[in-house]
Amino acid sequence: MRHLAKVAAVLFLPIILAASAGTLDGTFALQTGGAKSHGYLRATATADPLDEHLDIWMTPENGTRAILRYTVDMTKLLHVICVSDDFVHFLHIHPVLGSDGHFTIDQRFPAAGPYHIYADGEPQGLGQQVFRFDLPVASGAASSTRTLPPAARIASAGPYAVELSTTSVLAGRDSAVIVHIRKSGKPARDLHPYLGALAHAVLLDTKDLSYVHVHPMPLAAERAGSMAGMDMSSMSGMGGMDMTLPDSATSSPAMELHLHLREAGAYKLWLQFRGGASLYVAPFAVTAR
Repeated sequence: MRHLAKVAAVLFLPIILAASAGTLDGTFALQTGGAKSHGYLRATATADPLDEHLDIWMTPENGTRAILRYTVDMTKLLHVICVSDDFVHFLHIHPVLGSDGHFTIDQRFPAAGPYHIYADGEPQGLGQQVFRFDLPVASGAASSTRTLPPAARIASAGPYAVELSTTSVLAGRDSAVIVHIRKSGKPARDLHPYLGALAHAVLLDTKDLSYVHVHPMPLAAERAGSMAGMDMSSMSGMGGMDMTLPDSATSSPAMELHLHLREAGAYKLWLQFRGGASLYVAPFAVTAR
C-alpha cells in the first residue's frame, strides 16, 4: 500500500550494462503486481568478511540498459531490506543512486550466514518493483529453521510496548490491524515519523519469502488532532492523507495498519518506528488464514 506522494528523480545519461559473472539475478518478490523489469545485485567482499559492497540496478524487461529514473517513495529512491535466513536479523538501508543507474552502499552485516536482500523501488512509469537476492555473507551455513516470535499481540522494543489488535487475518482479504505503542504503560508521546510515515511494516511469508511493505495511518478518530499539530507547509502532496510526514511531527501512538496478505500461512512482521531520536523494531508472528 503506497500512501505518499511521489517526486521524480533526475534523468542521467544511460549506460549499457548486462549481467556478468558474479552478478545475482533477482526474483520478483512482491505479493501483488508483476515484474516489469529485471533486478540485479553484485556484492563485493572486503577484507572484513562481514562487510559487503552492494551494487544494485534494474533494467527494462526488453533491454540491458540500467534504468536511470526512479520515483521518490517514502523520501527515498530505493529501500533495501536485508533479512537473515533465520529471520533473526533485520536491516532497512538506502543505497545511493549514481549517474550510471546503480544504487551502491557499503554494508556491514551483523552475523555470518545467508541473507535475503530485497530491493524495493519504483522505476519511473513501472510502479513498485521488488526483487529478492539470496546472498551468502562470510560463507555462513544456511539455517535449518526460521525464527518466529511467540504468538503474542504485544512485543517489546526498547522502552516501548507495541500491541496489535490481532495477529490473525484472512488471506486474500483487506484487514485492518490496530497498533498501540505505549511507554511506561501510557500512550507514547515521543514518537516521530520515520521516512515520511508513522511507521514501516515489512512482512515476509515464511514459505516462499514473498514480500509486503505497508505503512500505518492514524486512527480515524485521532486524525484531526494529529493533523492539527503538524506544519502543513513542510509536507508534500496534499491529497487527503496522501502526504509525507515531516520528521519534526509528533506521531500518534494509535495507528491503523491495512494488510492484504495474498497467501495463507505464517508471516514474520517487523514494525519499524522512531521513538525520540532512536529507531526501534517490534517483531511479530502473523497468521493469514
